[in-house]
Amino acid sequence: FGVAQPVELADYWVDKYEVTNRDFRRFVDAGGYRDRKYWTTPFRRGDRVLTFEEAMAGFRDATGRQGPATWELGSYAEGQEDFPVGGISWFEAEAYARFAGKELLTLYHWYFASGVDEIFSDMLRLSQFDSRGPVPIGTREAIGPWGAHDIAGNVKEWGRNESGDTGLRYIVGGGWNESAYRFAEPEARDPWQRDATFGVRLMKSTAPVPAASGRIADVRGDPASLVPVSDEQFALLRGFYAYDRAPLGARTEAVDDGSPHWRKETVSFAGPAGERIPAFFFAPKNATAPYQTIVFFPSSYAREIPSSDALDLVTFEFLVRSGRAVIYPVYEGTFERRKPTSGGMSGIRDRNVTWAKEVFRTIDYLEQRPDVDASRIGYYSLSLGAFFGPIPVALEPRIKASVFAAGGLRFNVPPEIQTANFMPRVKTPVLLINGTNDFAVPPPSRRRFLELLGTPPQHKKLVELEGGHVPVDARRFFREALDWYDRYLGAVK
Repeated sequence: FGVAQPVELADYWVDKYEVTNRDFRRFVDAGGYRDRKYWTTPFRRGDRVLTFEEAMAGFRDATGRQGPATWELGSYAEGQEDFPVGGISWFEAEAYARFAGKELLTLYHWYFASGVDEIFSDMLRLSQFDSRGPVPIGTREAIGPWGAHDIAGNVKEWGRNESGDTGLRYIVGGGWNESAYRFAEPEARDPWQRDATFGVRLMKSTAPVPAASGRIADVRGDPASLVPVSDEQFALLRGFYAYDRAPLGARTEAVDDGSPHWRKETVSFAGPAGERIPAFFFAPKNATAPYQTIVFFPSSYAREIPSSDALDLVTFEFLVRSGRAVIYPVYEGTFERRKPTSGGMSGIRDRNVTWAKEVFRTIDYLEQRPDVDASRIGYYSLSLGAFFGPIPVALEPRIKASVFAAGGLRFNVPPEIQTANFMPRVKTPVLLINGTNDFAVPPPSRRRFLELLGTPPQHKKLVELEGGHVPVDARRFFREALDWYDRYLGAVK
């Protein structure tokens, strides 16, 4: 979460469940929005501090009544009393905590209670992620190591701490509209924001620990500090990615024709070091071969889930349904090939180099398939894959167009995998898609990413959509990506 000094916590209780609509209704009915004693933090917004009346004017439901943004006519939807409250700002979460005689969790308290750095159960698999909405508290049986239900997923939970001097407040656990890997990734948001996924869980400490409530240093890097290496230096870096185009020995392991939209082939072929790379080839049923084909590189979801039986279809099926084939390799360190990196930063470097070579071998495989148009291959990546993406796209001329979703700049990594060194060598069309409120990739980082790309200005584009790290406007997301591939790979036949 940043640079944080160790803090010794007093014993504390954490609420078993997230605050529900029923709970929050008690606050509203008791006049919580009118009683100033619950609102003790200055309402700072930009360069000024709002009055109590000005602040309360913004805390209204969809019909202009006082209450969460997700409510109407001063109350929640019928039958949703046991759903976690969503659509509240940090200020409302803090006021409710005072009303309830409890506290917001600090990052220290949440970190310990959530078990975010432990492997102890199937909590993430059971949690409410990648969904269309929240569920009533406790129904998913997703329980943390200390008995807290839904501490991963369902609604995000406002925390006590500020992120450096940004004015942002941490919000933790990931939301129902995000992938499970977001549980472990830090996020801080504008305390005035009232997204539907923004809720709260409370705690009660046996003794005050002021040090735990302090600011957590913001250690995001300075985009201006990234300066690409010279062409002479890059020639040396390129040598790390050389590989032997040995025979692939490709095999089709299984075929699943059960979907109305695609035929799924489980295939395998020889990797850069001779190991077998499993992959899934999705052939669209609404198009004719040879297919335009997209190489997919996933988010960290693939590093946290032990089996590829649980592919994150929601992130790429729109491409197949648009008439394009998609190939999804099981990259080193993902799904059944999970294993920890070794050797610190050198281990991370080696894994990134291997990933790039596995992308190259995947394209070698695609070139051998008669049902693939090898002149129309694209790259599509999400989060982890988008941060990494400039490396293979710069080095692989067979990739004709790319979409990097939720990607950004890298800091404090070896030059061999510093993507800023590769971005100027990217010459093909690139579309960047980012969430407007992405804490991990703030606006200066997005702009610098676009600026560093060597692609001509008319063939590179940054689109910022509503949402956090992963945009939530799925329709616009799909439209932008599909239009990009239509433009640079051609219309689907």
